Amino acid sequence: MRLFLTGGTGFIGSHVLAVALAQGHQVLALRRSPASAPVIPLPCQPQWCEGDLASLTAGDLAGVEAVLHLASAGVSPKPASWSELVHANVAGSLRLLELAAAAGVGRCVVAGSSHEYGNAARRYDAIPPDAPLEPLSPYGASKASAFQLLRAFAIAQGLELVYGRIFSAYGEGQFEGNFWPSLRRAALAGDDFPMTSGRQVSDFISVAEAASHLLAACSRPDVAAGEPMVVNIGSGQATSLLAFAEREWGRLGATGRLLLSSLPDRPDQIERYVPDLRGLRIPASPLP
Repeated sequence: MRLFLTGGTGFIGSHVLAVALAQGHQVLALRRSPASAPVIPLPCQPQWCEGDLASLTAGDLAGVEAVLHLASAGVSPKPASWSELVHANVAGSLRLLELAAAAGVGRCVVAGSSHEYGNAARRYDAIPPDAPLEPLSPYGASKASAFQLLRAFAIAQGLELVYGRIFSAYGEGQFEGNFWPSLRRAALAGDDFPMTSGRQVSDFISVAEAASHLLAACSRPDVAAGEPMVVNIGSGQATSLLAFAEREWGRLGATGRLLLSSLPDRPDQIERYVPDLRGLRIPASPLP
């Protein structure tokens, strides 16, 4: 397939780009400048398009069969102002779908976030894709706002849209301040690793597996024009943070200790944040 990719120099986008190129897809990838580079090695180089979503034109998408939109501002722990979140995540995402529609692109795949569910997660053992969106962070709110616009636009324009909300992805190229890179750094150095009680339960998915899900969405056959498909992207395994840490600690051959409860749990943390992995078509009626 001929694919257009945003976010190809970011954490998840770099892995999607690597898998797409390894599978022989033709990829046109957007980057700000030649100085922007993927966070992992690639098997070969894509065709790079220099610029950003504001400078993109419908002509840039000529001949593209599917758009993969992974670029996003404000992904933790990188800060972004409210205006930056609206400009990049909401207005920029809508503009990309408008250009895709004008260029006759057959399908758009957009990476969402589990943070869109927010407080609603407290009411579910496994969060379904049509759960209410009750974000608790500016980033989650911007992604939830973008989803509502993109969903309505896809229905109105008869576009094929797959919207995938990613849960706890981890792996090579992740920001060094996040949990898994910090854990790995301590394990490889032989250091002890301070952490919370680790009692919160989530779904930890390797970034390679998440990338494969996103790429497969470009050609999945159960997507209909004007009927957006919403999916949660996870491993299917509900795992406590402690069990995840212990598994990775052992796999990495750590000689130090996990220092449980040496850091305080957040007083407002949601104890269980686990996805229902069914794919659902979200109709034109309002979300519950």
